[in-house]
Amino acid sequence: MHLSFPSRAETSALTLVALALGLALSAVPASAREHLGPYNNILLKNPYLDAAGKHYGRGLAAGDFDDDGISDLVVSEAGGDRLRVLRGMAFAVGSNPLLQFLSTTINMPVHSYTMASGDFDGDGRDEIAVSAMNASAGGQAAAGKVMIINRLGNGTYEVQSTIQAGDTYPGATQASANLGNSLAAGDFDNDGFTDLAIGIRGQIVSAVANAGAVMIVYGSVAGIQPDRARIFNRNTDGLGFNPRSDDFYGWSLAAGDFDADGNDDLAIGIRNGTCPNGTDRGGAVVVLQGSASGVSNANAQIWRPGVLGIGGNCATAGNFGGSLATGEFGDRGFLETNYADLAIGAPGTDGDQGAVHVIHGSSTGLVSTGNRFISPPSLPGVVSGNGRFGNVLKTGRLAYACVNLNCDGDSLAVAAPFATINGAANAGMVWIFDSGSDDEGLLLATPQPILPLPPLKIAGPHENDQFGNDMAIGDFNDDGRADLAIGAYLYDDGVDADSGAVQVLYQSEFLFRDGFD
Repeated sequence: MHLSFPSRAETSALTLVALALGLALSAVPASAREHLGPYNNILLKNPYLDAAGKHYGRGLAAGDFDDDGISDLVVSEAGGDRLRVLRGMAFAVGSNPLLQFLSTTINMPVHSYTMASGDFDGDGRDEIAVSAMNASAGGQAAAGKVMIINRLGNGTYEVQSTIQAGDTYPGATQASANLGNSLAAGDFDNDGFTDLAIGIRGQIVSAVANAGAVMIVYGSVAGIQPDRARIFNRNTDGLGFNPRSDDFYGWSLAAGDFDADGNDDLAIGIRNGTCPNGTDRGGAVVVLQGSASGVSNANAQIWRPGVLGIGGNCATAGNFGGSLATGEFGDRGFLETNYADLAIGAPGTDGDQGAVHVIHGSSTGLVSTGNRFISPPSLPGVVSGNGRFGNVLKTGRLAYACVNLNCDGDSLAVAAPFATINGAANAGMVWIFDSGSDDEGLLLATPQPILPLPPLKIAGPHENDQFGNDMAIGDFNDDGRADLAIGAYLYDDGVDADSGAVQVLYQSEFLFRDGFD
């Protein structure tokens, strides 16, 4: 889901590098871009009395669950059975709001934390898709299931439907299949209803353990229904590859319209996909096209590092396809066709240093022309040797500028949750790569680091917080600018260990107010 934004005058800014490191700040020339800043940043700590070990912030998702036009945030726990819905509130970042979110707790029937959002029934309100990949189903332990949660008119939430293999949905429940390990929402058939792709990373295929699969289910006026559901795997995706043990097909998923035909396409991460030499397992990504009839295996593509013109080296890559995100990484002209591009995380590359690949869309879908290979930038005080740069990816317009009716495209947020910060191991950090013009694409030379240091309220770095374990992007204060929520699910609140927290940063012209300008 993309946000559109009104124009705004140019604003002055200072470098986020200096902010993140807590160094003395000096002014820089006025910039046309607005960025995320610390003003009115908020740390959402675990609000529950039994917070210890609950890992609040393990999963994050943004959507408009009450149809008020303001993005809301939903937070899950890795150690509990609750979801926390935080409804966004309209306020100006330059003000001092009494409240930034209104919260509601949803008690889940089973432990659930991987989430996505979309309007699966077309009623104007987004629903929450939340998986319980370790839940028993059909008598099989850890077979997994996905629940669709919707908000009723009285403000309460209910389980609208449950998805699991077998019964009315295709396939059969299997122990340790982990249905729901990944989720991606998109409109694959362009009918106006959001559809859902569901990873089943542990699926046995042709007697091969952990080969993996993906189930596609379609939205309708009645919500997600089983009648058109379909499962894809190595045997059925049209590419002719055989399943291999521990491929983990469906480890990650992302939806985007790579050929701009109106139907979202589906990217499928194969975390341990095999390299062309048949031995190394650097990872792979399969892309299936959307169509009027839904996801199809016609004209399927496979992408691997160092193959067919893609940057990197398959032999030294690791977990290529371990994370995925789609966005438009160039300017958005009103008279231009805007193709979705694909960002691919390879966090195990070069001994867990990590890397990110970007492949661009075109009228024929994804093409290798102009693809980018991104290694962790260098920054004083940051040791990224095993930081797993690219472990989590999110896209959204985290910087804003418009010139002659052409506006910057999406930014790419890249998490390295295991990075060492000022000696604190696994403290974690996030990098923001903004878009420039179509010719520039992502501005790789000027990334913006976000570290868990003052003036951010998380005020670290803290060892083992894993800042950046998940992220979500939305306009949480209704000012027409996208904001960023960052999970730190192993954060200690000073009383309870591993209670977890979520850091929220707002985008505005007020980058360095109140002592920072």
